Amino acid sequence: MRACLILILIPILVLGFANASKITVGPKDADYSHIQQAIDNSSQGDIIEVQSGVYRENVHVHKTLTLQGINSGNGSPVVDAGGSGSVISITANGTIVEGINITGSGGCGCGNAGIKVESSNNIVQGNTIYKNKYGIYIQSGNENNTFLSNDLLENEIAVSDSGINNRWNGSAQAVGLQGLLELIGGPRVIGNHYSDYDEASEGCNDTNLDKICDKPRKIGSGPGMDNYPSISSTN
Repeated sequence: MRACLILILIPILVLGFANASKITVGPKDADYSHIQQAIDNSSQGDIIEVQSGVYRENVHVHKTLTLQGINSGNGSPVVDAGGSGSVISITANGTIVEGINITGSGGCGCGNAGIKVESSNNIVQGNTIYKNKYGIYIQSGNENNTFLSNDLLENEIAVSDSGINNRWNGSAQAVGLQGLLELIGGPRVIGNHYSDYDEASEGCNDTNLDKICDKPRKIGSGPGMDNYPSISSTN
């Protein structure tokens, strides 16, 4: 009976993902002009492409989505919360946030952050997170989130991780020539870049000149470690 139920559910799940829509957000000629409007009117699994521009809002990702910044001619999009609350809050499991410049959180030590994570199994990659109270803040109990190739710059506190089994480095999927090289030498493992841990005086030495700090970067006061912190910006 259980096997039959699984066989019934598989095509339903596949069809659900196949029917995912692509929604655009931009200053003009897009489906929406505000990111939150797009999220509120989306369906589970949709891809929301955020075009170049400055979006002055607090974004709450309360559905399982891909929120993807697109350089449509004027650089990566900027989301600026204007000094209030968290810039992007992720409350839905299985969300992807990538390619966005994130700034302007409130200054409260209660968890105001560039990205506040209140869910599990999310991927946050390729973002520039700067000038916030916390760069990334993971609320207690949330687990199995992955953070790759983010630049955390000039945040008052780079990271606070009160969750479980969150990953701060891993393999990034390469394309083109790099992808072919990785078939031979294995995937390139990357971490994140931290402006408070990218110089020798801060504990980041690079004796083999591979642009990775020789020693891991401890994540907050918890057990988390970024084993491959970059000495320079990755985005």
